[in-house]
Amino acid sequence: MSQGLIAGPTRWVLFLASSHQAEDRHILDLAYGVYCLERAGVKAADISVYVDGPDRAAIATQWSQGTTSAIPVQESHEFFVDIRNEKAENLVMFVTGHGGWDGIDAPHPIKPFPFVTAIKSAPQLKHAVVYLGQCYAGIFNYVGAGKGKGPSGDADVIVMGATNLHSSISASTTETLINGEVRWPANVFLIHVFKWIVSPSDVDGDGLYTVMDSFKYASALSNDGNLTLKTQVTNRIFDLRTAWLTAQAAHQSTASLSLQMAETAARAQYFDALELNHVHQDGWILNAIPAQHLAFR
Repeated sequence: MSQGLIAGPTRWVLFLASSHQAEDRHILDLAYGVYCLERAGVKAADISVYVDGPDRAAIATQWSQGTTSAIPVQESHEFFVDIRNEKAENLVMFVTGHGGWDGIDAPHPIKPFPFVTAIKSAPQLKHAVVYLGQCYAGIFNYVGAGKGKGPSGDADVIVMGATNLHSSISASTTETLINGEVRWPANVFLIHVFKWIVSPSDVDGDGLYTVMDSFKYASALSNDGNLTLKTQVTNRIFDLRTAWLTAQAAHQSTASLSLQMAETAARAQYFDALELNHVHQDGWILNAIPAQHLAFR
């Protein structure tokens, strides 16, 4: 490739499929993403956005925190139509939202084989880079992503996941967007990918800012954040358990709706903390060799 992905010709895709209304936190992941892409020099005309949900006004409100550009926000199924007519040689795609053993959450769950097949159907595509932030992203590992693999196309598809066959970490963050600071529980892996794109670092020391550098950076910083979060939560677990048992005893002593709600809330906080300590954040990459040579700049 004679020039980096940002110089193009590259199609940049921000993708949020959902079987219901997309959550605000996930829309804000993408709003921060477009904010970073434009700061890095990506043109609005080269960005495509797909977000699901019947309340389009609510989606537009959250999305507008990331950009003033008139970028249409379409629904996820439209991506699979658009990609067949895409003329760019490169595709960079960021996926947030929910995922499970059956793929990406959507009105019809998106599974790995049709997903990669759809990407390879772009007629002039040479390289695709896909960052998967959703839970159980490892479902998309070990597929025919390399050049000449799969039923169609000779494009190299580089796929990266925030985590393997586990839940993905979201953590509270405060970031600067169009109108100032915004706080939300963000997808940790994607946030670090976007930050690297704005201010890249040569992690492996080869003199280039490559896709592999972005993966190593985001994975390492995500794990650091995971360690910090688990340490903080571990210090609170015994206090949370005590608070739950106290609320439980109060409710058993005096039956009332307010005490029942207090017990339910305390129990939820305690078990959420326990669950978090068993969540892994183990980034992975598929088709790593092209990722070592494909430069952003």
